[in-house]
Amino acid sequence: MVVIIVTASYFANDTLNFNVESVQFDQSVNAVLSLEKIAKKIMFKPLSTGIVKTSFVTTYPYVVEEGTMNIVILNATGSFTIASVSMNSFKIQGGPHVGVSTDYCFVGNDSLSIVYLNGSLSCVKKYQDQGAWVSLDFNRIRCVYCGEMNYYNGSTSEPSTRNLLEITVVRLSSGEISPFETSRIILENTGVETRQILQGIGDFNIKVNEEEHVSLTDLGGNAALPTLINLTIVDFEITVLGGG
Repeated sequence: MVVIIVTASYFANDTLNFNVESVQFDQSVNAVLSLEKIAKKIMFKPLSTGIVKTSFVTTYPYVVEEGTMNIVILNATGSFTIASVSMNSFKIQGGPHVGVSTDYCFVGNDSLSIVYLNGSLSCVKKYQDQGAWVSLDFNRIRCVYCGEMNYYNGSTSEPSTRNLLEITVVRLSSGEISPFETSRIILENTGVETRQILQGIGDFNIKVNEEEHVSLTDLGGNAALPTLINLTIVDFEITVLGGG
């Protein structure tokens, strides 16, 4: 009788732990999805901040560095790097009793390095890797061909016509990570940096880490014209602090 009682108590406790951890992990998924929505709202609003309130009891948040994203222009005369950005991800690990049966992207596509006008710069994914995880990353670039523009250099009355190409990338960094049972995940747009790169007449490729590339003509550009590239780097910082 004692063995039966002890065994039943063990399984009841194990079931309770599983239920608590499952609820906590689902809450983490919702928190990360909310954070991604905030990121879209403040993408081009420097010094803007968004806050998601959540709880960390059986879960734990991390900001993980996963390499460097090198954006390279390859043209007829050679290649050069226009930006090198750390590939950081915000991740929350579930408790030891919860698992993910199938990897799933709620937002975006984690296999893409280059997205276009309607593509998502962010990816929210749940997956299994020695435990259950949910992650948010911005490890890709957006390339958009904006058409042809007339450019005046101020010294001649006649404008020159150029392709206009916009490239957007997010640089994610970590602030203080101090989770408590009641916590705030704070996402801050710490600045937006814009650079201009001028390419001469001819087609060229935009490469990301030698894994994926797209050409000017693939994007719809006119290779008979020079091209002005507007490169925008958005800086986000994630902080996790205790308190409601």
